[in-house]
Amino acid sequence: MQQPSLRYFIVRTFIAVIPVIVFVAVYAAIDPFKVIYRYDEPISSTDSIQLGRNAGFISIKALERNMRAGREYDSFILGSSMSGSFPVAEWKKHLPEGARAIHLDAAGETVQGIADKVRYLRDNGIKAKHILIIMEVASFERIPKDAQILFMRPPNITSDVSWVQFHYQYFNAFKNPTFVKYLLYQYVLFPQEDAGGMIMGRFGTTDLEAHVDSTNENLISHIDSIIAIDPKKYYTPARLRHNEYTDLPTAIGTSIRPETERSLVELAHLLKEGDIDYHIIIPPRLNRGYLSSYDLGLLIEMFGAERVHDMTRHPLSTEPCAYYDPASHLTTATSITIMHEALP
Repeated sequence: MQQPSLRYFIVRTFIAVIPVIVFVAVYAAIDPFKVIYRYDEPISSTDSIQLGRNAGFISIKALERNMRAGREYDSFILGSSMSGSFPVAEWKKHLPEGARAIHLDAAGETVQGIADKVRYLRDNGIKAKHILIIMEVASFERIPKDAQILFMRPPNITSDVSWVQFHYQYFNAFKNPTFVKYLLYQYVLFPQEDAGGMIMGRFGTTDLEAHVDSTNENLISHIDSIIAIDPKKYYTPARLRHNEYTDLPTAIGTSIRPETERSLVELAHLLKEGDIDYHIIIPPRLNRGYLSSYDLGLLIEMFGAERVHDMTRHPLSTEPCAYYDPASHLTTATSITIMHEALP
């Protein structure tokens, strides 16, 4: 039997790679996660970036975008999504007049991620005078998840993730059948409707109410106003059943892993080396217990008793109405109360 000619082989190969070429072209053209190109305008809360919202990447981009616009910052709030409910305006009541603050949060933030951001500020000549760290207990047990698009650290703050790895993970997410279905629904079949619910829980959320770019704050003031006026309208019996809690929290076991301890040592060095006025608040978590005496002692030894504020035993820690959801995100009002009680 005659072997296929070289021309036949080339044609077959070209036909086989056409879908790949088209897929890459579409990905590059629409930049669905807004991670390829530089954007000088804030990304709206309804943009597809929310579907793969890597809050750490967005935070760094918000800082860089604001600085290109001529804004300067010397005060930073660091931490996981828990830190988002600590308003800049309220924190500034504890800062010298004229302080310029912004959030640099990241979903599922780790201690290493916080240290990376402090180093990023130093290496980019951004003088941090004040830093507020919201260091939830869960962060002591976490390690960086650099293979997941919602949690991986941006390459411009760590050498552990290359730009090739970063974009490879996003392109893989773009190929996910669920996301392809979303694109068809949102851009082809029903472009005027919100398709965010189709991928809720897999790629992120589209329900942010408002975003203040100058401080990188995401606001949910509508829910806050409902809670303030009539809490029962928000905390329905069904929601409260989800927000199960323990009346008498008990100390959890030692949370600080050996690798986390090394990250804490690095973080303490960066803060002290930079002569930064810093405070660490450890907020309560619903049904998560309080910080163990060993972990608290280690933190005090590293950072100083006047810098570490353990609020895990706060009276509000067992009150379901102090939280938005079963994920134990504190309400803005609760965060404000805790912050003012903790900080000098």
